[in-house]
Amino acid sequence: MHLGTRMLRIASVYMVAGLVLGLVMGITGNFALTSTHTHGLLLGWVTMALTGLAYLLMPGCGRGRLAGIHFWGHNLGLPVMLAGLAFEVYGAPWAAKAIAVGSIVVLLSLVSFCVNLFLHGQPDRRLETEGKP
Repeated sequence: MHLGTRMLRIASVYMVAGLVLGLVMGITGNFALTSTHTHGLLLGWVTMALTGLAYLLMPGCGRGRLAGIHFWGHNLGLPVMLAGLAFEVYGAPWAAKAIAVGSIVVLLSLVSFCVNLFLHGQPDRRLETEGKP
């Protein structure tokens, strides 16, 4: 399966999870997990979906080591960071370390995406000629 498709599918799971969390917070009136909700939607849904679309539009970016670093770093670091954010609210002593580790892993994965984009970010040739006579 194409990396862009995998990213979009995982992003849609974060979208549903973020929407459900937001709905539960609204129904209960308990907004303690707002930071978890926001980070899950922005880094899980929006960022992952946009990078997935970039991989689909620029297939050269979806191949190679940098793409793998981005995919695995984002998908391993983000759940750690989100769990840390959620547990920090409830006083877990290890939560700050989880937030730090998860955040650094996600940051490094997105730096690898950025480098990849600059090195291999050429649009699919079919997109350039579409609609031209």
